[in-house]
Amino acid sequence: MDKKNLVCERNTTVHNRSVNNIQHLNFGIAINYKLIQKERMSGRGRYRGHRNRREPTLSSVARENALSLPADSPVLSMFKSAAVQLNKRQDRHERLVKLSRDITIESKRIIFLLHSAITKESAEKAVSEANNRLTALIQGPIKNIGLELENSPAYLHSRAVTAGFQEFIEARTFCSLMEKGVIITHDEVKKELEYSMESSEDAENERTLVTMLPIVDYMLGLADLTGELMRKAINSIASGDSEECFQSCQNVRDLYTGFIGLFGMGKELARKIITTRSNVSKVELAVYALKVRGGEAPATLLLQPAAPNELEEPLNYSDDEGYF
Repeated sequence: MDKKNLVCERNTTVHNRSVNNIQHLNFGIAINYKLIQKERMSGRGRYRGHRNRREPTLSSVARENALSLPADSPVLSMFKSAAVQLNKRQDRHERLVKLSRDITIESKRIIFLLHSAITKESAEKAVSEANNRLTALIQGPIKNIGLELENSPAYLHSRAVTAGFQEFIEARTFCSLMEKGVIITHDEVKKELEYSMESSEDAENERTLVTMLPIVDYMLGLADLTGELMRKAINSIASGDSEECFQSCQNVRDLYTGFIGLFGMGKELARKIITTRSNVSKVELAVYALKVRGGEAPATLLLQPAAPNELEEPLNYSDDEGYF
């Protein structure tokens, strides 16, 4: 019995050792398999460059399906027509960006021309030249924008032309303010951007071409106008024209008062309101210095004020700018 028990115990021990060895072997194989899969997924080790070589990828399947399609397949023709439309849209977008860039450059030059006027005679000459250049701008690049967007959704390419429209509105309103003392409205600008075109089919019939000017671009251009009025006020102090400085200050304050009454104006316009407030502060500080310390300057540096009988009736301006 003792021998039989000893033999059984030995057999049980050998069996347990075998089971443990098999379990350790399986565990090692599982770990090695996981390491191999990890190397394949990461592209490291000896499997670099051979990851999923035998397994078909999405691109390979798509390429095989595309090569298997016949030349007159309706699916293939549909994708070709879509590619043509996308290329035309991209080409149109690039042309609009170039036209917007030309409008921006010419508008900046017009604004610089208006700032260069110091005396009344030079201001009248500068305004006349600026009107001629604005007319050429309307009949040139802005008209071409209308032709480009005649048969396509204008809002689809609004981001391509918004910079040019904003700069044009800044120059146009600045010129009208120097010429007539009032800011041209959005409806008046829209009428200037309407063109009578001859129909290609019938020469006797005329069609109306309209270059769409979004109201948001008009408002953004007005927000930029406050910066030009601030510069004009500072320049008028340097030239000795204190009345022009006071008028420009009041114009900037009126524009800011109107802007802060808007709600839901959009991110871009809300960002420019902060800049408008900064322009108001700069002009008010300049007017304050001119009022308080203007008497310390020599009389030759300041223009003589007009006679009392030549002054117009005082306007009842409100100093309330609302809440900022």
